[in-house]
Amino acid sequence: MLDKSNKRWKDLVTGKFPLKTENLGLQMYLKRTTTKLSAQSTPAEIDKAVVEIHGFFLKFERVLQSEIASLSK
Repeated sequence: MLDKSNKRWKDLVTGKFPLKTENLGLQMYLKRTTTKLSAQSTPAEIDKAVVEIHGFFLKFERVLQSEIASLSK
């Protein structure tokens, strides 16, 4: 899995990297996160969101294999 410091995580939480997924939990999590973050979000808010989404992926790594593969491309 990508390291937490990888730019792809930031792109994911800000909506710049559209991740296609069939996982409803991840869809809801991403929608909530990208909606919460706006263009005026501080770097600290974005970093917090990156830590949260990375933790989500770690927790559910077993069922998110295809999404992890998409992130790693």
